[in-house]
Amino acid sequence: MQVKDLVNNYLQTKAISENDIEQIRIDRELRSDLCKYFGTVKNREFALELWNTVIELRKNPEKEILIDDLMLACYILGLHQQVADCRLIWKAKNVDFDAFCGVDVQLMAFAGAAPAISYLQTTNGDDVKAALKYMIDCSNAGDFDNLEDYFSLDNLPWWV
Repeated sequence: MQVKDLVNNYLQTKAISENDIEQIRIDRELRSDLCKYFGTVKNREFALELWNTVIELRKNPEKEILIDDLMLACYILGLHQQVADCRLIWKAKNVDFDAFCGVDVQLMAFAGAAPAISYLQTTNGDDVKAALKYMIDCSNAGDFDNLEDYFSLDNLPWWV
């Protein structure tokens, strides 16, 4: 399967199937191609659907969605540079205990750590206070010092 096949399937059905997710899960070249594609072609609707589908499958204990699958969906969403999506990444990070431990906080700062923190400081919601505190703590610890390397399409993360 190729990226164009996934995108075309999505355009026709407005859904990403479990079979599509399985193909993404097992095909490292497809994972890499997805990142490179969405690094240049913006399709936020597809990215949101991919993110949502992976999250919902992760919630089902009978489905095998790994942490790196969650991070890939978050990474592709992050490539769209919408600062408000830091809340969606926080939601993915909080799907379960293992996701909280495994999903990189850097994914919340794809639009930059300072803009994400500023956004959270001016936003209301039950999840916002915890996300803001976590991001400030991580910022103080230096977790966002090399974001340009983390999001470089020339050097994709190991889990892609």
